[in-house]
Amino acid sequence: MRPANTRRTRGRRSARGRRRPEYRRRRLGLAAVLGAMVLFTFVLSVIFSGKATPAGADEVRVIKVDGIIDPLMGDYVTRSIGDAENDQVRAVVLQLDTPGGLDQPMRDVIQKMAGSPLPIIVYVAPTGARAASAGTFICMGADACAMAPGTNLGAAHPVAIGTGPDTETGIKITSDAAAYMRSLAETNGHNANWAELAVRQSVSLSADEALQQQVIDKEADSMQSLLDQLNGFTTKAKQITINTQGAGVSEASMTFRETFLHFIVNPNVAYLLLIIGLLAIAYEFVHPGIGIGAIGGFICLALSLYGLYVLPIDYVGVALIVLGIAFLAAELYLPTHGALTAGGIIALLAGSFFLYDSSAPFLRVSMPLTIALAALSLGFFLVIARAAVQARRLPKKSPRNAMVGEVGVTRTRLDPLGQVFVRGEIWSAEAPEGETVEKGEEVEVTDARGLLLRVRRTA
Repeated sequence: MRPANTRRTRGRRSARGRRRPEYRRRRLGLAAVLGAMVLFTFVLSVIFSGKATPAGADEVRVIKVDGIIDPLMGDYVTRSIGDAENDQVRAVVLQLDTPGGLDQPMRDVIQKMAGSPLPIIVYVAPTGARAASAGTFICMGADACAMAPGTNLGAAHPVAIGTGPDTETGIKITSDAAAYMRSLAETNGHNANWAELAVRQSVSLSADEALQQQVIDKEADSMQSLLDQLNGFTTKAKQITINTQGAGVSEASMTFRETFLHFIVNPNVAYLLLIIGLLAIAYEFVHPGIGIGAIGGFICLALSLYGLYVLPIDYVGVALIVLGIAFLAAELYLPTHGALTAGGIIALLAGSFFLYDSSAPFLRVSMPLTIALAALSLGFFLVIARAAVQARRLPKKSPRNAMVGEVGVTRTRLDPLGQVFVRGEIWSAEAPEGETVEKGEEVEVTDARGLLLRVRRTA
């Protein structure tokens, strides 16, 4: 009989040979997944390619602006106006529905509108839309402005970041914004007195009221009605007579990058990614090993940091959120009868409240989302993380005990010694005293002594 270690070596080679097809299948599976991801990305890039439908000199380009005016939205609008200039369309229509936005992207859009050789029309639509705050500035900076019935315009008081509106800095910011709004309105033939009041007193108007007070130029219930009414209209600043007679309509769209990053920059989404990222990384600390939790956590944190970089944040809020997660994690190792848990939840709620340094409603974390994520964090540490910690404290199985109970097949006759195939490898085995086990029979491991397994028939 050959030594057991020789059989062991041959068994390993045999097992490796058997596993090669499995490894090949895994590699093919991974290649297929990567190929599918590449194909999926390509399809999305085509769908969100940012190209308008084929246009020419006889068409009007429509750019839909829906949501907060952030840097990504600003880039999309300025790029789309540039594309429209290259295509030499007759006019550009910004279909606007926004609660407001950040100052610099708003100014970038207005500067692009003012410098464009094309007539830029702002149309607040559809019914139920609004052009508040930054949206009002964009309306006053348009060559022509129109609203759909059931829309509103105004409430353009600037939100001072990091200072109160009644402070010296806040008063300066308000005065600067009021002067800018009046200048835009006067340049483009809109009601400058009302425009200044929209900044200083946050007044608003419906579509009918805005038309009566000459804040806007037209009221239209559809895109076609708007184009019909503006045909022959001469803009004040550029002295361009708009020609929309018989013009078709082409629509611009955001690129995949702009769509994705604009979604990330949403205050609620950035906050959600921050909490999920911290929870995933905390799980890796209580259940060590670079796994899906760590990878997903770091990705979520990276995306959230991009959003937080763009948005006006208060670092005290970020610190409180991180401290809250740390308190909840510490409760797993330092039981304090709920004191750390309570402190963690309070820190999370306070951090969510102070996260964004702005009083504007569209730059705040939604209260239902705050409460839901606080409850999720509490449940995560009470159930999932606690279970992981308790599992780590269980006694570990030794290699010997790990083999006990495994089922294999005899490769040779056991009389009482022989070979068995267990867990993908060939082992030396011994049958119970006085018994003989024939080749090909199913056996169960009852004990392990070094490289020798003690087995018995399963039947």
